Amino acid sequence: MANLKSAKMHNNFYTLAKLMYGTSDLKQLTPTQLDRLTNKTTNTNPNNGKIKGRKYSGKTYGKLKKIF
Repeated sequence: MANLKSAKMHNNFYTLAKLMYGTSDLKQLTPTQLDRLTNKTTNTNPNNGKIKGRKYSGKTYGKLKKIF
């Protein structure tokens, strides 16, 4: 399963490079272009530091505020 996901991501990376910059040769791309490709492929933003998720529901946050 992990290999399949990795292969899809690898294929998506080169496909996006070809669509966005007209080349699939990564040596020709600048570091900024590579960062943009990586962000689009992995669907993350490096400025945030982590992917946000909901650990608790809204009511739980209210209860935690009362406790602390």
